[in-house]
Amino acid sequence: MRYETQVDILQTLITLHQQQRDQKMLGEVVKVPVSHYTDSDILAQEMSTVFRRYPIVAGHVSSVSRPGDYLLSDWGKFPYVVVRDQTGELRAFLNICRHRGARVVSGNEKCLKVFVCPFHGWVYDLDGSLKHVTKAYNFPELDFRQYNLMELPVVERGGLIWIHPTPGSSIDLDAYLGPIGDDLDHFGINELVRYRKTKVVKHANWKLLIMTYLEGYHVPYLHRHTLSKSFHKGIIAHYEYGPHIRLAAARTNFPDVLRTAIHNWSILSFASVYYLLFPNTFFIMHPDYVSINTFYPEDTDRTIWTHEMLYRESDFQDEKGQKALANRFSYTNDTVFDQEDFAVAEHVQAGLSSGANEFHTLGLNEGLLAMFERSIDDVRSRVEG
Repeated sequence: MRYETQVDILQTLITLHQQQRDQKMLGEVVKVPVSHYTDSDILAQEMSTVFRRYPIVAGHVSSVSRPGDYLLSDWGKFPYVVVRDQTGELRAFLNICRHRGARVVSGNEKCLKVFVCPFHGWVYDLDGSLKHVTKAYNFPELDFRQYNLMELPVVERGGLIWIHPTPGSSIDLDAYLGPIGDDLDHFGINELVRYRKTKVVKHANWKLLIMTYLEGYHVPYLHRHTLSKSFHKGIIAHYEYGPHIRLAAARTNFPDVLRTAIHNWSILSFASVYYLLFPNTFFIMHPDYVSINTFYPEDTDRTIWTHEMLYRESDFQDEKGQKALANRFSYTNDTVFDQEDFAVAEHVQAGLSSGANEFHTLGLNEGLLAMFERSIDDVRSRVEG
């Protein structure tokens, strides 16, 4: 994030701190039908629009730093493989053999030199081209060029790998991310390394899980023994670009910014910065680590959640540093996310069929939730229209 942007956000937070309130969000109370989280037709529309027409975050660039390194999809509904080829170029393909549809990469391979289908032994180069067909005489006049792996658009930017789920599409991150892309470029995310990544199935709608991040209203209550001790009265400043949202939450030490010379201001010294990277990734910048949370719908009430934590090696050296890092991961992943945020989302999901509520009512300081819902509804309605 550029220094000027950091200063602008901190000045906004100072004003909000003095007013003792959040930044104005949507400015209206919104009712969202609970059917948005239970209706299989709505999920089917989301799958054919939201999850087909936009690039998504596949992971961190450290996963594919050298030739032969690869990254596999965490989602069976979108089985891709991203690989760094021998020339250093990043390539992405549907992880599907063009013969009978077996997965060409299992995840057990240490490094890839070629793709080899385990079913019948067809071989593909790392550029996706079909190189060898076992007992090729069984396929007379086979045009190898028609059986290359199905390639997908993929780019790297801001330390992240972005992939498009639709073959033949293109990725223009300048247009898609706007100033938010500029933020990511200046955080030095490409210099970080992975500490750990988890993959868990949660019994809640994918949107309900993401929405736990988008408001500070719940923090003094749900997180009264955890996060509420780290954040200053839930003060939030936000910014939207298209369907993406950035929010900055003032930390407990935020009043110190008033005693700090402006040329020494750094956003992560006084606030945590969160990004909803539409459609399904929530990216969190803390002072000493980064969390990438991604949500993949399996059903209306079942979602794959992955959490990848990144850190700067120089900040967590030796045994003491690694122990501190392990504690941060456990606190963030196990306690705050899993046992608090997502546990209550699962309780909400379980209660949707009770008939107690026809709508979820979103107050003025829950406006970002309504913006997220409207972005999804807009995509669905434009396609339907």
